[in-house]
Amino acid sequence: MGLFDKLFGGTKRTSNEEPPKNTSFTSSDKLMDEEVFWNIIKSSKDKSKSDYELQIEELANELRQLTPDEIVLFGNSFRFFRGQANTWELWGAIYVIQGGCGDDSFNDFREWVIGQGKDFYYKTINDPESLVEVPTDEIVEVEWEGLGYVPTTVFQELTGQEMPCPFEENYDTTGIEWEEESDDLRRMFPVLYAKYSDNL
Repeated sequence: MGLFDKLFGGTKRTSNEEPPKNTSFTSSDKLMDEEVFWNIIKSSKDKSKSDYELQIEELANELRQLTPDEIVLFGNSFRFFRGQANTWELWGAIYVIQGGCGDDSFNDFREWVIGQGKDFYYKTINDPESLVEVPTDEIVEVEWEGLGYVPTTVFQELTGQEMPCPFEENYDTTGIEWEEESDDLRRMFPVLYAKYSDNL
């Protein structure tokens, strides 16, 4: 897990005595109230002052204040929004910016998009070329991995058990498919292409 392991060190506590585990929870495929979900994301981002590595830690602290059932709902919502962002258009935009982007990196990137908050999320998935507005040093060569591990890690920390994940995430990339060895991306994202063409 790379960055996540570095930040959490296996989620070991420093105290000599482990707190009692809360083993009472219900498996559910329901989503958390959307505003509650985005408020948690916003709080983690605000407290970290937009430092993504710190945001991972702050999100863990936020989730530790919830019940196991609430963490399940949060995890479901996180997977829902990650699945909604699984579009060829968004993949194409970050492919242009990075000069390439594989499956795993695209998954991590979508988690980063969620971590930027509600307004950024919806603007980005509806208009991926709006990523041209993000300063280059905030999006190029950024370590995106980590945020998606937080719900399951905190749940296990609090309950001592694996978090149930009954919600079915969308794993099928939707939208207009593009070909790498073509002019598709140049035509789809002329502004991004002009800014980042040296990366391709």
